[in-house]
Amino acid sequence: MGSENTSLAELLAKFINGEDVSIASANAIEVALDEAFPDDDLMQDTVLMLASYRPGGGDFLYGEQQVRRQLEKALKRLL
Repeated sequence: MGSENTSLAELLAKFINGEDVSIASANAIEVALDEAFPDDDLMQDTVLMLASYRPGGGDFLYGEQQVRRQLEKALKRLL
């Protein structure tokens, strides 16, 4: 795994473990996944989910738990 994927994996791990569930973190992960995996359906689904993320969720938005579950799948793909 390259250093680019290592730092991306670290970002995902921080979100998953609750260390950083900020919108800024979600945005950073969203951009990195989109750039690194433009043709990967799972990763693009994750990008769309992150684009609709807000802490606490809401109408037509994803919350922390939903995003965590998706990021766990994405992290497994990275590792």
